[in-house]
Order: sequence, then structure tokens, then C-alpha cells
Amino acid sequence: MTSFNHYALGAVADWLHRTVGGITAPGYRSIAFRPRPGGGITWATTRHETPYGTASLSWELAATGMTARITVPDGCTATAELPGRAPLPLGPGEHVLRTARIPAEAA
Repeated sequence: MTSFNHYALGAVADWLHRTVGGITAPGYRSIAFRPRPGGGITWATTRHETPYGTASLSWELAATGMTARITVPDGCTATAELPGRAPLPLGPGEHVLRTARIPAEAA
């Protein structure tokens, strides 16, 4: 069994969740969805059980750009900050966002 109470394992899990997966939810009422693809990673799926419901983000890179599927729990607000796109405020519900092709330096 792996314990995430150990710094080495917890730090990796936190990095995967916040950076690759892209969910930051301090206080859980205002959630930031900010995935950062790179290093050969072309997709990720993550979710977080907040006191208000499930916050989730799955994203995938293709030759044409990024597609992100975001779920914002009821009673929460969010901001989607996708590479190559201006921040976009989101309300509760499910959202599908697409970007144009992401420049290599942004990925």
C-alpha cells in the first residue's frame, strides 16, 4: 500500500493533480482549471471530491489543439486557463472547451 503521507510520494501526487491534471481548488468555492501539457504527455484526467460535489477535468492534445472537458460543482465558480487562450470564467455544470493548436513553447 502506498501512503501519500510521505513527502516524496505526496509531492509527486500533488504535482500530477495540480500541474498535469490542472485542478486547483483552495477553499473549494472557486476552482482553477489550469492544465499544463508537456514532456510528451498528451492527455490527462483528474477529479477532486469537494464538499459541493465533484470537480473534474480531462484534456487531450491533438494536431488541431486541446479539448478540455470540465465539470464545476453546483454552488461553485471556476476559471479555465487553457494554454494559448485567455482565462474564461465558468459556472456550475459541464463544459467542453477547445483551443487552437498549441505552440511548442506553450506546451
